[in-house]
Amino acid sequence: MASNESSKTVFLAMSVNFSIGIAKSAIATITMSSAMFSEAIHSFVDTGNQLLLWFGINQSKKVNPKIYPLGRGKEEYFWTLVVAVLIFTIGGLVSLEHGIESLSHPKKLENLSISIALLVTSMILESYVLKKAITELKKGKDSDKGVMKLLKESTDGPLIAIVVEDFAATLGLFIALIGTLLSSILQNSIYDSISAISIGILLMVSGIFLGYEMKHLITGESISPDRLRKIEKIISSNKNVSTLLNIKVIPIGSKQYLALVMLDYKDSLEDQEIVEINNIIKNKINEIESTISEIYFNPQ
Repeated sequence: MASNESSKTVFLAMSVNFSIGIAKSAIATITMSSAMFSEAIHSFVDTGNQLLLWFGINQSKKVNPKIYPLGRGKEEYFWTLVVAVLIFTIGGLVSLEHGIESLSHPKKLENLSISIALLVTSMILESYVLKKAITELKKGKDSDKGVMKLLKESTDGPLIAIVVEDFAATLGLFIALIGTLLSSILQNSIYDSISAISIGILLMVSGIFLGYEMKHLITGESISPDRLRKIEKIISSNKNVSTLLNIKVIPIGSKQYLALVMLDYKDSLEDQEIVEINNIIKNKINEIESTISEIYFNPQ
């Protein structure tokens, strides 16, 4: 289930993007900048996306054991996948189309100094949100791991989306700033149009990446081989376990895994002893992998 910290990060990103989106829209109208128009679309799409992520987090917390015996944790992945589609379509394709249109029919750009000031301010705010999201992503993880590896290992769909969105937002703002500066210095709007096209492509790539990561979580991608080996070692090292035949670990929500263990106990054990052994194994697994929230043993 998504942590309160993830919810706070989503809400922070939503507030920042909505405020920046309003400002970008006003500046885009004043300056006629295609890059600023693309950035305004980007901010409003991100705001809507973060509202969906927040909705998904709240839905995943609802409990109905009869209908959802393992909880509704995976609902977060569904809404994050919807966000990926929106980033690709509304964010990416609309920005790309507007950039191509402005390239075909260039307009005179005005008051670009206002755009530059807003872009720099927006970069500072987006960088702050990105830093908060990456800090949350790294919490409790190996500090030597890169952000990309952490994204691939994380099961927190909304947090993955925030990191991807804000990385794209920060990079998009940088692209828009370069285009605006070149257009202002060289008095040629082609650079502004190229920036808008580049932002559109960036958003499309971001949407594809996010959708790809959600596909793995929805289809039940297991934990990393190293973490799986640690769990196998705990089970196999128990003197009352004759053979560990198979173990399957799949995500069932944010920071939650389900483990299905097929094993063979010593023949001399009674049923009550097996129950006690299972509890001992569960506790030891939870000591090193607190994300394994459900463990089912299937004796052979």
